[in-house]
Amino acid sequence: MESDGKPEKDDTPRRERGAITVHQALREEILTLVREPGSGLDEVSIAKTFNLSRTPVREAIFMLSGEGLVKVLPNRTSIVTPLSMHRLNDLLDTWLILTRSVCVHAAHRRTPEGIADLRARLAAFGATIGGGDMLATALAMLELQRGYAEVARNFFLSRYYPDCLDAGRRTLLLHYFPYASSSKLELQARFHAALIDAIDRDDVAACNTIAGDMIAAILKVIRASLEPTAANQVDLSTAPLA
Repeated sequence: MESDGKPEKDDTPRRERGAITVHQALREEILTLVREPGSGLDEVSIAKTFNLSRTPVREAIFMLSGEGLVKVLPNRTSIVTPLSMHRLNDLLDTWLILTRSVCVHAAHRRTPEGIADLRARLAAFGATIGGGDMLATALAMLELQRGYAEVARNFFLSRYYPDCLDAGRRTLLLHYFPYASSSKLELQARFHAALIDAIDRDDVAACNTIAGDMIAAILKVIRASLEPTAANQVDLSTAPLA
């Protein structure tokens, strides 16, 4: 359709770019707990922040809903999906299976450049330990983990392993990193150093063992974070007062 002899302007490309921009920004804020589980998403406020109409914001929220990061309520309001423990076992099983698979593929398909990149990422992770910036440490470890998938050069693992890592990011930020001392983080760095060495020499058995031990150490901290801290100090006896 034309108006005043000129084609009507199609705003679709700008809206689509806007939706992608909002999606990426909100996704990162959700995964890094800037937007806490259960918190509301105000479309008007978000649209104003990005200088967009509400339409691309709704599209971004729809995409996040498809990823399970946002829950759309019956009254059409949206909230950040609360964390649930009932799928944690499935997530941890998948994480271990994919980590072992990624590392085995990386061992078979490694290149000198790939190994050098992993060592550089490990150094970046190690440099954050003890610095007091929990998020920086978490993101550095995430980048190191993603590096294994890049070295593996398997199309499907390169796609699904980062998705698995992202699925566990909020759990780690809530139940691992706040409770992981510098010594526990340094242990993770040593595990990664040993894992990279195993990949470099194509030692598949060592890759499987180290990956299992590395994740087991993380799970130990997560389990400890869920234990009562003050309940044992509370006297629940019914003895009468003197």
